[in-house]
Amino acid sequence: MPMKVQIEAARRWIVRACTPSDAGWAGAAWGLIGLWLVFILSFVLHDVLPDFAIGKAAGLMAMLGALAFAGLGALLTLRLLNLLRPGYRLGLALTVPPLVVLLMAVWDLKGAVIATALLALGISFTVGAGAALVRRGGGRQTLGSWMFLALGVSTLAALGVGMARTPPDPNPTLASYRLAGATLNLPNPGRPGPFRVQSLTYGSGVDRHRPEYAAKASWRSQSVDSSKLDREWKGPVGWFRTLYWGFDPKRFPVQGRVWTPVGAGPFPLVLIVHGNHAMEAFSDPGYAYLGELLASQGFIVVSVDENFLNSSLSDMVDPINSRPSKENDARGWMLLEHLAQWRRWNSDPAHPMFGRVDMERIGLMGHSRGGEAAAVAAAFNGLSHYPDDATLPFDYGFKIGAVVAIAPVDGQYKPRERPTPLKDTNYFVIHGSLDGDVTSFMGASQFSRIALTGQAPATKAQLYVKDANHGQFNTSWGRDDIGMPWPVLDKRRILDPNAQRQIAKVYFSAFLQMTLMDREGYRPLFEDPRRGAAWLPKGYLAADYADSATRWAATFEEDINPGTAGAPGARITARNLAVWRELDVGLKWNPLDSQVVQIAWDDRVHKAQASYSVDLGPAGLAAGPGAALVFSASDAGIPSLPDGFEPPKAKAKPPKPGPLDWTVVLIDANGVEARLPLSRDQVLYPQIKGQTRLFPEIDGGKAAEVVMRRYRLPLADFAAASPAFDPTRLTAMRFDFDRSKRGAIVIDNIGVAPGA
Repeated sequence: MPMKVQIEAARRWIVRACTPSDAGWAGAAWGLIGLWLVFILSFVLHDVLPDFAIGKAAGLMAMLGALAFAGLGALLTLRLLNLLRPGYRLGLALTVPPLVVLLMAVWDLKGAVIATALLALGISFTVGAGAALVRRGGGRQTLGSWMFLALGVSTLAALGVGMARTPPDPNPTLASYRLAGATLNLPNPGRPGPFRVQSLTYGSGVDRHRPEYAAKASWRSQSVDSSKLDREWKGPVGWFRTLYWGFDPKRFPVQGRVWTPVGAGPFPLVLIVHGNHAMEAFSDPGYAYLGELLASQGFIVVSVDENFLNSSLSDMVDPINSRPSKENDARGWMLLEHLAQWRRWNSDPAHPMFGRVDMERIGLMGHSRGGEAAAVAAAFNGLSHYPDDATLPFDYGFKIGAVVAIAPVDGQYKPRERPTPLKDTNYFVIHGSLDGDVTSFMGASQFSRIALTGQAPATKAQLYVKDANHGQFNTSWGRDDIGMPWPVLDKRRILDPNAQRQIAKVYFSAFLQMTLMDREGYRPLFEDPRRGAAWLPKGYLAADYADSATRWAATFEEDINPGTAGAPGARITARNLAVWRELDVGLKWNPLDSQVVQIAWDDRVHKAQASYSVDLGPAGLAAGPGAALVFSASDAGIPSLPDGFEPPKAKAKPPKPGPLDWTVVLIDANGVEARLPLSRDQVLYPQIKGQTRLFPEIDGGKAAEVVMRRYRLPLADFAAASPAFDPTRLTAMRFDFDRSKRGAIVIDNIGVAPGA
């Protein structure tokens, strides 16, 4: 018998042997049904019959019904798919899963499924009907083809209209806002200073892709062994990375672009590190505008090259074990290794930078993942060992006087599975409402976690920039924050790039001058952006601020009792509130990492005036000349009605959401009250909605989140409003919600700040 015939006979025998008989299929079915009955019986015996209640039986039936419904739905889906032609099933299998996964980087799961369905159905109907019409079938078949063609074109048109239409302004209450105020009588920190600037590079001397770090490098640096921090550079992914770069984590290069003032110095040293981007599209040149500005003002500035830590499409050669987003400890450690290199150069008489670097005044700046890396570096700086592997000793102890984070992530690296802790650290963070990459203000969590103990002077500040995006802080990145091959981000409302970078220049320079050059005059800018109105674009900026000199009356961190405050004997009371609770409020992605009080009032719940009071205890708070009441506040973004409350039907239209105002009351030791409206500083605007995606209607993600704004009301203004009031001894403060009929807010960090 020929071999071919034998093989075919063997194949048929194997198919017959492995094909279940009808009895086998029936037995398998009854086996599964029996398993289902055992599953039900076990629940009945274990959970329903003991301490029987009719509700327990109803709950079991509802649960089983829901599970059965889901199973039948899956079965129906498979049955419907089986009705499709094999070629079309193949097309769906190849197209739909990758589209959904890719579009989840744009919208949430719901939006990705809707967009994929519209696109897949629209293409299927249009191309399928077109192909049928080309064949020119007759009669009803032709009519049906025209109907499907119209349906397909309509579906694609609906998707196109959704992507192309301009939605209404999501922040109408800020449409006419213009930044205005009394600008500080100081030099504009966003303008060049008096120093001439020299630029150069340093590197390993063997960079494969950039001659400025190889043969053209001005100085040679020592490579470092990062193998204990970057543990994912392995397997096929690591092989391709090593192939591209020519090194592995045992020989990470220490290299950067330098802008230095021409002069003897010593000058403060500032390192800037980029975040994640395609590693082949180098990110470090994008901060030249900051390097040139700051160097002209007397800083040595380095844009640190960490492109080799960035992601690449080549990482997908092993999709299951592709490189995870957990390398920020290595990013932070590399910053400290750069500082160690600079310390060696500064102490080497043979080096051009000998004695020119003020190693007592160091600043770290980072963007995106680099923003978290800057905080990680500041935390590592005081440690004796690497938290995740103590066999790696640390010996740094640099004088880091400032940390600046630009639209940072938070929590991609957690030392010992805890958020990065910082204490008594000068910290500034900036974020944009139209950030299409890090769409949540994650840096606010790191801001909140910084402990100001009073043991050392320290300042923390944050700035939320309406309509700023992620990439324009780096000129190499630009307006496209997620790098999709299709236009999916709505860029129409993004700030002009020069305006966005002007904000960065003003604030970064002012913060570094304040913290590293002791130019205290710029401090009010961080409490109130209106103090820099002449230097800044005219859009809305929300600033929050705290320092170690403030005496806190209530931070809501002390216990779980909403009726107590931080000072001994201090108590909190409220009247006629619709909502009152203390909590760690959630942002879009992360918790805020700060306990706040969330309160709401509504005239439909209580006709009488609502109030919230903090009794400062027997000792009260002593205040000196120039002191001010300070607190941070945000629109809560929740209904002003309590859960389950059904208001009576209103005859008139409900008021449109808008800015909130209320009366702030201070009470002195003699019981004298002094009152000022919140709007003496500024009304509280609604949460800023950041619609970063086209077709926002299909996106189920949050468009807005809590963003705290610092309020400062000078005690002298209270005294002017009530001459009998003694501002030197405060015993209580109160919010009277008498200017807006309803509202919901969060409050944090109530205290008294000293005068300038």
